[in-house]
Amino acid sequence: MKTRTVRLGTVSVIVAVAACSTARSAETKNASDAAIAVRVEPATSIVRRQISTASGVVEARTMVDVAFQVPGKVGRVGPDDGDVVREGQLLAELDPTDYRLAAEQADAAAEHAAAERDRYRPLLDAGSVSPNDLERMESGARQSAAAAALAHKRLADTKLLAPISGIVAKRAIERGATVAAGQGAFTLVDLDVVKVRIGIPEADVDMMRNGQPATVTLPAIADATFAGRVTSVGVTADPATRTYAVEITVPNPAHRLKQGMVAEASVEGGRQTTAITVPAVAVIRDADGATLLYLLDERTHRVHGRRVTVGTTRGGDVEIEKGLTAGELVVVAGQQRVREGTRVTTDTTFAGEAGGAQ
Repeated sequence: MKTRTVRLGTVSVIVAVAACSTARSAETKNASDAAIAVRVEPATSIVRRQISTASGVVEARTMVDVAFQVPGKVGRVGPDDGDVVREGQLLAELDPTDYRLAAEQADAAAEHAAAERDRYRPLLDAGSVSPNDLERMESGARQSAAAAALAHKRLADTKLLAPISGIVAKRAIERGATVAAGQGAFTLVDLDVVKVRIGIPEADVDMMRNGQPATVTLPAIADATFAGRVTSVGVTADPATRTYAVEITVPNPAHRLKQGMVAEASVEGGRQTTAITVPAVAVIRDADGATLLYLLDERTHRVHGRRVTVGTTRGGDVEIEKGLTAGELVVVAGQQRVREGTRVTTDTTFAGEAGGAQ
């Protein structure tokens, strides 16, 4: 009798535990299936000017390699890398001693030749000097004068002057060094205005015109965009890429754009095109880093993720190049709280935790 009582008690405990477990499972399921509040907006179709976007490299408006035209020992060096210089400013100077003495010697020879010519010229009328002899003296005087002028030029060439106003990109000489004629001493760049060269595909080159506005962005300067204009459109395609070179000129008074920076330029064309846009905050990234939108299924009140290809951002909206059609309902707030198949409720006043692509 005791054994039966114990068995009945054990069964009762098992049933009670099973009932509690079932109840907890039901509660967990209900909690996991609880509707999440989100805000949705329909994808919008807009008509805008066609935009062609391509990557390129920033180039200085002018870049000049500067060198001495005569050899010698460097006696003085002025500016260093990064210094601003003005046209005509002294950059460096060679020891002028040898060139000064050579100029003085050439001056003396020129003076002597001119004096000899002047002394014999009156004798031509008296017949004491033949016309050929006087012609040789005239030629010798001219050659001596030219040699003196060349010697003075070489003396002047011991001073290296800046041919343009700009910034010293590189200084390759030091005081005391011996340099050869033509050996690079400085590289100067003019960055007040820069050029961005991009390659435009054949399908878009017809809409490129000089003077068209362009927008330039750079990964290295994430907080700013720069306005420019098309100043040159190539007429020959690159045989390897089949693209046409387009040059965009960008004012750069603060010198934020540096020589060699990678840039992306967007040029507005004359043709109209249709684009699908959504608020930029609607775009998030999935576990693989792909851009993703959550779309509402109005029939089931559940959301489903869809990978999309994003394009140009304009204001607070981003263009969707692939993966979306106009009118589809996109989660624009609360999307960070949902997952594939999450049941949701929609509220146009809900602000939620709006998130964007990271």
